[in-house]
Amino acid sequence: MPRQRRLGEKPIEKYEVYHGYDQDVHTWFIEVQIPEIGTGNILKWFKSEEEYEKGLKKVLWRLYR
Repeated sequence: MPRQRRLGEKPIEKYEVYHGYDQDVHTWFIEVQIPEIGTGNILKWFKSEEEYEKGLKKVLWRLYR
């Protein structure tokens, strides 16, 4: 499954954002991982590419402001 990766750093926490189209499930997704907290992640699935694009803008805007 190909993934796109974005790295970011806030003063208190580091996080990784993976997003793209899951070829196995045939669905768009955004996954946020915070390795310093331990295992686990925040994962959201989208029904359409349009919803995915809106969700990605919203997630990245919140993380990078």
